[in-house]
Amino acid sequence: MATIEIGLKIIEQGSPFFGVSVRMSGQVYSLSFEWNYRSQAWYLKINDLVSGLKIVNGIDLLEPYHYIDELPPGKLGVVRNSGTKSKPGFSNFGIGKEMTLVYEEPNDPILVA
Repeated sequence: MATIEIGLKIIEQGSPFFGVSVRMSGQVYSLSFEWNYRSQAWYLKINDLVSGLKIVNGIDLLEPYHYIDELPPGKLGVVRNSGTKSKPGFSNFGIGKEMTLVYEEPNDPILVA
């Protein structure tokens, strides 16, 4: 099985809303991201199945939703690449940044959940 980095290109001066399409476990999913200024956090929506997922590191973001068959069966989480910040922020999250969003296919133990 494989672990894939989700291609997030967040620009510091850019919009606090963006979306990407990504293939996870053989199916394409639409991921929408929204930055919440009040909580200083990113929130995720997957297709029209799950919304309002606060993106934090150290957990499988999909774990509470594995009962929904239409969601990917693997783990979705944040991996720290470097630095000391404790959570994904507006400018430290994405490709080549301090924290990256990754999808772990079932039976590929990289993420700690």
